[in-house]
Amino acid sequence: MSNVTQDFSDGILAITIDRPDAYNSLDKNLRLELKAAFERAQEPDVRAVILLGGPKAFCTGQDLKEHISDLQSGAGMGKVVEEYNPMVAELTAINVPVIAAIEGAAAGAGWSLALHCDFRIAGPKASFKAAFPSIGLATDCGMSALLPRMVSDAKARELLFFDKKVLADEALSLGLVTEVVDNPAARARELAAQFAAGPTAALKEIKTLLRRDTLAAAAAEADAQARLAVSADHKEAVAAFLEKRPPRFVGE
Repeated sequence: MSNVTQDFSDGILAITIDRPDAYNSLDKNLRLELKAAFERAQEPDVRAVILLGGPKAFCTGQDLKEHISDLQSGAGMGKVVEEYNPMVAELTAINVPVIAAIEGAAAGAGWSLALHCDFRIAGPKASFKAAFPSIGLATDCGMSALLPRMVSDAKARELLFFDKKVLADEALSLGLVTEVVDNPAARARELAAQFAAGPTAALKEIKTLLRRDTLAAAAAEADAQARLAVSADHKEAVAAFLEKRPPRFVGE
């Protein structure tokens, strides 16, 4: 079954992450389906894009069950280079406005996906969390470049080092979201319709001028993830997750 739905009308492509039983976490199929959807969003008939999740979760990042299976099989973090970074490359290649509608949790790579969008419309129950350090890993998908650009270097360090959860109102005050509204999907469609009816050629040029390369950061993050995948702390975090106990980190 597909975990991504696409709806196209009036120049607007709505891409919905639809894996609710796993809190919209990213497994191999979902990563590849999102990559294909982002490729579709680059076609000439698309004038605006909406990226949506579910009421409880926008996207909660890596599917931990898949990740544990990968580690046990020796696959490690190859998926970052082979699947995550190509997925993000296609998202960043979309040259029309992309609006994320976020009702629930956006964590890990799911938060990175939202950060790569041009606008983020949050619901009152939306939340954001890096989640990486809590499991002994570093950021991925370009978050290390995107977050400091949006909230300052100092605030990014605070959010990442302490792995703080950011609720909707704080996200608005920090500039991480554009608006907080009761119905983010409806508001995102309003904005998309405005952009789709606007001077698309000019908007494409503006987006190109504003866009800065985060793919280099994503590549550096992939190297860090590969090193951390075999670290004692990450192995301990995985064991603690399976045993339902707090991890005991040793710094190695």
